Amino acid sequence: MIDINTMSVLIVDDMKSMRLSIRNMFKQLHLGNNIRHAENGKEALRILNKVHIDMAVIDWNMPVMNGIELLTKIRNTKELRDMPVIMITAEAERDIVINVAESDIDAYLLKPLTMKSLEEKVKIVIESANNPDKATIHLQKAREFEEAGDIKNAIEQTKLALQERPRASRILRNLGLLYQKINNDKMTEKCLQKAVAVNREDDVSRFLLVDFYLKNNDLVNALNYYEQARVLGSQIISKGVEIGERLIEKGMSSQALEIFTRLMKKSKDTVSIRDSVIDICMQSGEYEYVKELLANLIQEQPERIDLKLKAAKLYTKVGEPDKALEFYENINSSAKIDRDLTAEELIDVKLKLARAYIDKKRPFIVEEYLNQILKIDPKHSEALELRRGNI
Repeated sequence: MIDINTMSVLIVDDMKSMRLSIRNMFKQLHLGNNIRHAENGKEALRILNKVHIDMAVIDWNMPVMNGIELLTKIRNTKELRDMPVIMITAEAERDIVINVAESDIDAYLLKPLTMKSLEEKVKIVIESANNPDKATIHLQKAREFEEAGDIKNAIEQTKLALQERPRASRILRNLGLLYQKINNDKMTEKCLQKAVAVNREDDVSRFLLVDFYLKNNDLVNALNYYEQARVLGSQIISKGVEIGERLIEKGMSSQALEIFTRLMKKSKDTVSIRDSVIDICMQSGEYEYVKELLANLIQEQPERIDLKLKAAKLYTKVGEPDKALEFYENINSSAKIDRDLTAEELIDVKLKLARAYIDKKRPFIVEEYLNQILKIDPKHSEALELRRGNI
């Protein structure tokens, strides 16, 4: 049982003024008498693993480790997972928090905080923790059965919880995951679909359906549920790239490229997405789509030899040897070439240059590149053969 007046509270926020403001509210409301601070999720996790905390109040938007990342760590740690958590968010971020509210958050508060709203939420959360309802008790029993490997009884307890809260997407999702453990695809699909139907904010279940359909090679349904997702985050990006790759494999390139384009427009971290998309499209022969991506990325990061190497290979494949030659020469003249390329890659670049200048009938330049290759590998058979033919 948590004593609301003497409980320990952890306030997690990257803004010192906000941490102190929330602390003062707790003091004025006489809620808790042991209040600790952390300025990000990583620091909070260190405290949680070191001392007992009864309740955490966490800001969503923090550097290093944000609120949802911290919440995931808490719920995946046996010693911490039942701790009540209140998450604080700005109005603009509300959809992100609502998205996971029914899965892991006990309550959430919108900024700016008021004494009244904080008091109401804290009292509700502590009352629920001290006196769990029947559904919560059944879910706790289900978890115990699941951890003991008794999936049958875990399913029965989850069904009892669902009788108490028939429209709770979290319970429906849990039930679907239990059916998945016994390879009952029909019931897994049914439970997850119902979870999304009763709670349109439930992107957690939506992404589980995406995974389910990808596993079953049903790209149409995977794409359908993916496109219903409301919140942009790392999960939607990784799933989008995966779906796009699978669509390309199935000959549905136009839909794949649409997804890639949308992701790059919406995401802040477009470099990693573009790197992945470039590799996928290079392997699948979507060369025209890659051209602009590579050109823009090279302009933004001119020091990256790996991008120039991809561009050289791209233009070789599309029949533009002079353009490819420009990139190979640029790579060869880079001050970082010995550091960024392996000996094998280095030799390959110089071989490409040697062959290009053989075609252009420039024997002196050919000789220079062959000498550079033989300096790295004196017994390189192809370079030796090209030298004999060049003399």
